[in-house]
Amino acid sequence: MLSRIDGHRNTKNVFLLTGKPRIGKSTMIKNLINDIGTDICGGFYTEEITDSNDRVGFRCVSINGESLEIANVESPSKTRIGRYGIDIEKFENFAIKVLQDALSSKKIIVIDEIGFMQMLSNSFKEIVQETVSNKKKIVLGTIPLDSHPEIDKIKYLEEARIINVNEFNRDSISESLVVDIWKVLELKSQVVADIV
Repeated sequence: MLSRIDGHRNTKNVFLLTGKPRIGKSTMIKNLINDIGTDICGGFYTEEITDSNDRVGFRCVSINGESLEIANVESPSKTRIGRYGIDIEKFENFAIKVLQDALSSKKIIVIDEIGFMQMLSNSFKEIVQETVSNKKKIVLGTIPLDSHPEIDKIKYLEEARIINVNEFNRDSISESLVVDIWKVLELKSQVVADIV
């Protein structure tokens, strides 16, 4: 039993997709949620808001279907990343509640994305840190390729596995990723059963 627990401690339970913008990370997250099962996943993913094929904003969508616009080019907010105005308070209220609910009842916590926009919120940074440090949960998320002090700390966690998504592998890696996530889930369930 001890060797199984030691193996469990060293298991990578934070799966983070990275890659160029618009490469398909959020689409892959949605597919992974469906393949793994929405009943054991909680959290949120991000969707683009488009107008005539032009990206004009972003919305957060919880796994149970609630959604909220968090950024738009036409937003009057003075808080801006690039051309997007961001409503940090709205984002915090939505994302933190969704993640707290997921932490209390789900095995897999989805955070799409842990990005520059989201890192403007101190409360969000805190709950992300709490989530990735939780050895009892699996985290499935996305992070940007570019460096950022707070995001880099997460990238270099011992528990983190970084999956680089590109146009060549994005259609093929989902299946093996689902298998890997199920293996970690089974290992965690086995450790709990052994302890009990």
